Amino acid sequence: MVEVEQGKAGEIMLHHMRHRVRFIGTILLLLIVQNACGTAVSGQISDTGENGAFRDIRLGGYVDLELFASSQRFDFKNHRLVPMIDATVSRAVHFSCEIEFEYGGPQSAAGDGEVKVEFAHLDIDMGGWQLRSGAILVPLGSTNLHHDSPLRELTQRPLVARSVIPSTLTSAGVGSLWQSSDGDHSIEAYLLNGFNGGDAINGYNIDSSKGLRSARPSLKVNGDRSASFCGRWGWTPSLGTELGFSTWVGSWDEEGELDLGISVIDLTSDLASLSESLANIELEVEVAQATIDVDAAALAAAVPEQLSASSFQLTRRFFPTSLEDRFGPEASCGCTIRWELQDLGAGEKTRTTIGFHLRPSDETILKFDYEQEQLEGQPDPDGTLILSAATYF
Repeated sequence: MVEVEQGKAGEIMLHHMRHRVRFIGTILLLLIVQNACGTAVSGQISDTGENGAFRDIRLGGYVDLELFASSQRFDFKNHRLVPMIDATVSRAVHFSCEIEFEYGGPQSAAGDGEVKVEFAHLDIDMGGWQLRSGAILVPLGSTNLHHDSPLRELTQRPLVARSVIPSTLTSAGVGSLWQSSDGDHSIEAYLLNGFNGGDAINGYNIDSSKGLRSARPSLKVNGDRSASFCGRWGWTPSLGTELGFSTWVGSWDEEGELDLGISVIDLTSDLASLSESLANIELEVEVAQATIDVDAAALAAAVPEQLSASSFQLTRRFFPTSLEDRFGPEASCGCTIRWELQDLGAGEKTRTTIGFHLRPSDETILKFDYEQEQLEGQPDPDGTLILSAATYF
């Protein structure tokens, strides 16, 4: 991370609002210069406020590259470039955001990329809890909250985080975060713009092919309907283990008459907390179900009344001396297997993925995956070899 400290909150906010494109370009230029020169740039500028504090702005992000190969395809994907900005405005005020460039952005040669805000929120410490507002990273399940490519051992995000929880899921709203003093319990709760499921006139955005993926909320409008609610309760019974319960309740249609409910259970556990013989084995489970109210028009358009998906993943990490000698003490490798089941109302899909990964450091990963999908009632398709590299910067 590069640390740059600047003053005058009003000037920074005005610059961001009026010159967003130039601001993003400046960030990328700073990162390129840092990489080329191989030196860290840091500085402190005294705040003009009475407290004499310093503004602390941290720049970083992550990038990934993917290769998909099978008998029917061979595609390199320069999937994501995600600059991150994190700023301490004052002792009680904090700002954080991610801006994602997918496939080179909309001005790429093929015109099939995009630029979007993954989250951008303001946190205010209210004493014992935080008030959060802005573009919220919706706390539905663990994958949506921890979606960064360098964090994940397999290239593809699980099906549950694509169709039932269309990751990365972001919505505009306001809410709060609380964590117990011992860190064992946490709660996030928000009022947000709801899903945009469409209508009979303009067409529906919920179907048995992509689930809720095309119905993601807008950061601009919510229409003539009430806000949706999303909350997550997390419990950490031991170090390395977290159990989460998430829910979403709100309308999905233009008129605000049809309701959508989503329930998610997620578990992440370092199994060493259960037994020393299971050291360096991590379990990840995520199960989600969506219940969709439909009227006669939606039913006729084949909008499904229920969506469900689940994912079960095991990873075993190794720390061979040869990797430590080559890359340093953080180096490791590992094997992962994941089994998934998805039902969007038109037959079940199962997906099995086995993978091997190499981490030169905790922030950089090389992944080698083999993925096999099976659609109910159809012949087994060819498997897909997936290679990828991802790193924070």
